[in-house]
Amino acid sequence: MKKALIVVNLAGFLTFLWNDIKTLQEMGYTVSVAMNARMPDGSDAVEVEKLKKMKIDFFQIDFDTKNPLSRDNVIAYKQLKKVVNEEYDLIHCHTPIVGILTRMAAKKYRKTGTTVIYTTHGFTFTDKSSKKNWIVYFNAEKLMSRFCDAIITINHEDYNNAKRMHCPKVYIIPSVGLDSNRFSNLRINRDEYRASFGVEPKDHMVLSVGELSSRKNQKIIIEALGMLDRKEQYVFVICGRAVVNSTIEEELKETASKLGVRIFLAGHRLDIPEINACADVAVIPSVREGFGMTGVEALASGVPVVGSDVQGIREYVIPGKTGYLCDPYDAHQFADAIEKIVNLPSEERAKMVIDCKEKAKEFDVSKSIAAMKNIYQEVLCHDGK
Repeated sequence: MKKALIVVNLAGFLTFLWNDIKTLQEMGYTVSVAMNARMPDGSDAVEVEKLKKMKIDFFQIDFDTKNPLSRDNVIAYKQLKKVVNEEYDLIHCHTPIVGILTRMAAKKYRKTGTTVIYTTHGFTFTDKSSKKNWIVYFNAEKLMSRFCDAIITINHEDYNNAKRMHCPKVYIIPSVGLDSNRFSNLRINRDEYRASFGVEPKDHMVLSVGELSSRKNQKIIIEALGMLDRKEQYVFVICGRAVVNSTIEEELKETASKLGVRIFLAGHRLDIPEINACADVAVIPSVREGFGMTGVEALASGVPVVGSDVQGIREYVIPGKTGYLCDPYDAHQFADAIEKIVNLPSEERAKMVIDCKEKAKEFDVSKSIAAMKNIYQEVLCHDGK
């Protein structure tokens, strides 16, 4: 039986890859996973137990996902070298730092027949990057593109940039796919649900879903809401946690207090479909975003999205139809866009709700699964039987 290795940065990233693992198993591969599954308290992430139940081998790799030059990544590279020594038929690595380390570790095995696939999930350089950063990160990716057999992207900007590199095969997929069933036929008491976040019937609920971080840029929304004439009618609900040792939560609270903006930090939530159904506007103000599935989830709930004019967000935010795009560093643009949506006449709002739901259908998980199966079959020369 053929062997495949999936390499990811953190255990939580497997949320996006269970379907890929299933597809490879159906194609006759024994799948193993290498990742950093160590939690801050020293315990293993819950995904490790799931892998055991699925009889999938797991290898702990001490990746540092923030600093590519850290001592931890030197250790991680040595750990990874031992794992790839098992001689896999396929190695599929994900995200930039892990992608570089894995392709370096697998370089000699690729010469003897191992197929290496890299999925970027968002290059670290964009058309909003400084010239210096763009040159550094583009050329790093271009160099490493020599050491893989396929690159998979999830937005058109990254796809076009990858086509300028050395890898012979470049693909684009509709992200990891939307589980549409989670967002249909919801039955909730909307007023009661909103009240649990401090949102009254007359208020406008602005929702952000994602980790609290400078890259996710939630602060710009607080600044935008602080500019509105009737800012007291808005509540900014943020679902997500800060990374370990981050001070971002306190910074957001301090900014909100200073500007007189009402915010509710809801933490990590599992009831996102229900929360989406309560929102008037969803926001994704990221300074960089490979795709941003939370935006598509909002659209599936009929909620217009105000997002940054970057990479993946452009894939589904269609100005005037499903929301509006803004400069990620311009609070005035976010303020205008949010106000424009909440003040839409009822007929225009109803039309936008329909357009949002229709757009979300383009990213259904069935399409992502089919796209990945086709890529695996083509790159691996699989006969599909």
